[in-house]
Amino acid sequence: MRLWFRKRPQDLSEKRSSPDRRIRAGQNGRPGLAIAAALLCGPIALISVPAFWLAGVTVLQALLLTFLLQLAVFVAVVGIGCWRSSGRHAESPWDPDRETRVAPDLDIWHSYSALENHGHCQRVALIGQACVQNRQIATDLAQLGYDIHHTTAVDDIFEIIRMHPTEWNFLIVDLDLFDTLEGGVDELMSFRKECAAIPVLLLSGSVGRDELSDHRRAIGDVTLRKPVFRCRLLTGIDAMRLNREGQRPD
Repeated sequence: MRLWFRKRPQDLSEKRSSPDRRIRAGQNGRPGLAIAAALLCGPIALISVPAFWLAGVTVLQALLLTFLLQLAVFVAVVGIGCWRSSGRHAESPWDPDRETRVAPDLDIWHSYSALENHGHCQRVALIGQACVQNRQIATDLAQLGYDIHHTTAVDDIFEIIRMHPTEWNFLIVDLDLFDTLEGGVDELMSFRKECAAIPVLLLSGSVGRDELSDHRRAIGDVTLRKPVFRCRLLTGIDAMRLNREGQRPD
């Protein structure tokens, strides 16, 4: 398997630390807050004991009042720190899918092919997020003899296919990659008009079930509901080819 990464231009204002990193920082910072609050107790004692004594209270009363003041400051500092930390976590909830994704400012290019492949093999483009599901699809197809090119760079891979359409056997598109469904539909409709001969298999987490008919022919030949495993993937590929054959003029 070969991997390529390409940096996307990104405005500095868009850079964010990861939620996991912020959570770890908050957890590591809580003991530090307690230590800082404890260190404040020393200066408070040096100032408050003489002040209470000069105010006319006894030494015992001054010590007791100083202890209560130190305790109040300690609780206040730790409480404010915990409240601010929990507030940051609430604003940035952890997204478990991020464990499987590449940083958002990177385009990924993965190539999967069976080691025993010799000579010409069927080339397939997989457009989708860098997640476990899409990597498994690419691995399964590579084991079946396909040469898989997995990327998140939609415009770039469409342009490559347009330049050499006869070199590509079919295309798999994860609709969840697009920021909006309307934007993805527009791009696919434009691509289908220029490369009508290339079969397209769609993946989506929002459809209720697999749609093996070609009623979405404007953007694809078959739609599979995620998650997709090998058996359903092969069924979808067969249906995609049959639908494509049925659309060819006699």
